[in-house]
Amino acid sequence: MLPITDLLSCTEPINEFESLSPEQQHHAKTYTTGLVAASNKTVAGIAREVIPSQGKRAVNKFLTEYDWDEDQVNHERLEELQ
Repeated sequence: MLPITDLLSCTEPINEFESLSPEQQHHAKTYTTGLVAASNKTVAGIAREVIPSQGKRAVNKFLTEYDWDEDQVNHERLEELQ
């Protein structure tokens, strides 16, 4: 399978999530793109198919090590949907 080299336009609203740093926003868009477009939805599969130069570690670090407020991100997500 060819790698997905561009983030999907549907991830643009993530730029409005003020509780996430620009780096966190980028990783959130990468992860979301992988959930939508990658054939393998695991961290390893997403890392392999979506901008593979970042590698598995970058996606895994975003999901497990970054400090972010889940409730705040969910609140911002719901506001974007309204």
